[in-house]
Amino acid sequence: MATNMMNKYVLVLSCLIFFVMIGSLNAKPADIKAICGKAKNASFCTNYMKSNPKTSGADIKTLATITLDSAQTSASGAMNKITPIADEEPKRALRSGYVLCVQSYRSTIRYLGEAKKSLASGDVPGQNINVSDAMRSSTYCQDEMLKVKGDPSVVKDGGDFQNICSIVLVISKMMM
Repeated sequence: MATNMMNKYVLVLSCLIFFVMIGSLNAKPADIKAICGKAKNASFCTNYMKSNPKTSGADIKTLATITLDSAQTSASGAMNKITPIADEEPKRALRSGYVLCVQSYRSTIRYLGEAKKSLASGDVPGQNINVSDAMRSSTYCQDEMLKVKGDPSVVKDGGDFQNICSIVLVISKMMM
């Protein structure tokens, strides 16, 4: 009886391994050149893809996950950079601008979290909507920094974030 149970266990495990291997054979590497050709900033996209070793040979869904993680890291980094500036800025107009940026990036990070949930559940349109909302939210910070003549690196960080999100949007459209 124990041998019979063991044989069933081995059979189930063998089938599981077989189906995982078949599924991984169907996952083909994403076409980076096609993706970057459609991105908002093709040279940024190409440099980003070349600089991130995880993107080499990644299939389209894995590439979506990688770039979405990068967008989240970028947004978190920007917020962490801006928060102490907002707390310490003596000029009221600048402080208000930085506070708006912190609020914008909090929303941005929340939208990206929703986008990750959408990607995980296979809801590509939902992912696309949340990434677009994240981009729009971070734009408020960029616009405000230009208006109050804040730290130019905040505007650059926002531009990099927008470029990463642009890549995510191209990938999500290819997944539809």
